[in-house]
Amino acid sequence: MSDKISYARVKSDVESARTYNQRKQSKHTQEMAMIEDAMRHVRGIATLLDAPCGVGRASIALARMGLQVTGVDLGEAALELAESLAAEAKVPVRFERHDLFALPYADRAFDATLCFRLLHHFESPALRGRLLDELCRVSARYMLVSRISPLSVTSMRRRLRLLLTGKPIKQYSVSARELHAEMARNGFEPVAKSGRFALFHSLQLQVYSRK
Repeated sequence: MSDKISYARVKSDVESARTYNQRKQSKHTQEMAMIEDAMRHVRGIATLLDAPCGVGRASIALARMGLQVTGVDLGEAALELAESLAAEAKVPVRFERHDLFALPYADRAFDATLCFRLLHHFESPALRGRLLDELCRVSARYMLVSRISPLSVTSMRRRLRLLLTGKPIKQYSVSARELHAEMARNGFEPVAKSGRFALFHSLQLQVYSRK
């Protein structure tokens, strides 16, 4: 397990950005519904940081809710596509290229931050902690963080496959207890969870508020 940051999944080329944007519509719809459900527990905010924003799927959906959204990513091609899609959707979103481990924003610069479909790419708890520390630093009131549940059938199957075949795991699970502990260290407490039954649906979205 390495504590070195890997940027292998950053979508800097046009092909990888377009491929990521061509996700199954049903999956996209389910994920946006998950975010919308989580936002029901987030009250009285105006500004939100979407980090990472990828090709802007969540950024656009959140901007449609009337929020001032800033989408941050390292992938140049992803950001270009995100800007194009936001313009097509006719919603104002500010997209910026920054490293999530070293954001240029002041402490508590945003009312809330969404970190969706990123945490499970890090095997190292130390790296996950560093990432969450930085995102919490710029978040004044709320944090929304997705995770892969270790209790899902998919996660258990991946661990069994690793044991039997040695095939590496590419999406690492994080328990609610582990994530709660990291967030508590940064002054946040859990207020809600969005996601379908964890046994059959790995992706869960946790909502935290600053204490």
